[in-house]
Amino acid sequence: QRALGLTGDRRGVAETADRLLALQGQDLPGALWSLGLRSGAPIADVRASFDRGELVRCWPLRGTLHVVPARDLAWVQQLTADRTRASMRKRHQDLGIDAHAEQAARASLQNEMDARGESRHLTRAELFAAWERDGIATGGQRGAHLLWLLSLDATLVYGPFSGTEQQLVIGTEWITNSATMDHDAAVRELVGRYLRGHGPATLADIQYWCKLQLAELRAAIDELGDSLAYVQVEGSNHLADAETLEREELRKSAATLLLPGFDEWILGYQDRSASVHPDHADLIVPGGNGMFRATVVRHGRCVGLWSKTSTRACGTCSPRS
Repeated sequence: QRALGLTGDRRGVAETADRLLALQGQDLPGALWSLGLRSGAPIADVRASFDRGELVRCWPLRGTLHVVPARDLAWVQQLTADRTRASMRKRHQDLGIDAHAEQAARASLQNEMDARGESRHLTRAELFAAWERDGIATGGQRGAHLLWLLSLDATLVYGPFSGTEQQLVIGTEWITNSATMDHDAAVRELVGRYLRGHGPATLADIQYWCKLQLAELRAAIDELGDSLAYVQVEGSNHLADAETLEREELRKSAATLLLPGFDEWILGYQDRSASVHPDHADLIVPGGNGMFRATVVRHGRCVGLWSKTSTRACGTCSPRS
């Protein structure tokens, strides 16, 4: 819990995201909740971090949306983009998306942004409307996959907010302080940051999270040397960031936490048995449909589910055992 920022010293929004490197962002309100819970910041301050260009939302890992520090997006995608693109090749053939279609989508996007002058941002609906106007079909998930393809090199990222809706911007224009490093250094950085924000964890957990090859992950672990520590968890070898493991911090969060669906506490690991009893896993992801429900965590274990209902007068949390 300490590595994940759920206990211990509270950090700012940007520092919290920096520690986790990438946190699940499919559900935008849930992602804002995850950052606010860990940083102690109100949701307005979390949104402001996106507005300032400190954070973006994109598809850097496993083909799903994540919140990432803007400066880190380029080197993470340098490691993952080719593999994720290849994983969708058959689906894109079925949708009639080839290099020509992708280039047409890029050109249409650029024309639409140029036509907006200084207001170089747009909503997903506005982007799809521009594509349809230019003869680029978006139905049958075609638009979503074109958007995803254009995100793999940060042509498009979700950046600032307009009201409660996050706007799409051209990443190469919006992100002005990208970190750069060679491939091996990037793998070391990814492994080190994952363990700093998720450890203790197994090699299988790391590989599940980033989908890089085991050989290069093992090489990075060897090169990180004494900055990592091995710990035994229920008889199994786990890795952790040595500094985080040694640091003693007072508990500064409640013993019971309400985590949103898709939180890294659950999705950040291949083996979730340390936080969720295997008999209860199907309650969190009913039928294995990929939709993770919000959880009640008490002393490090998921003990229930909860949901939020809102009215004009107020919002209430409804726990369910």
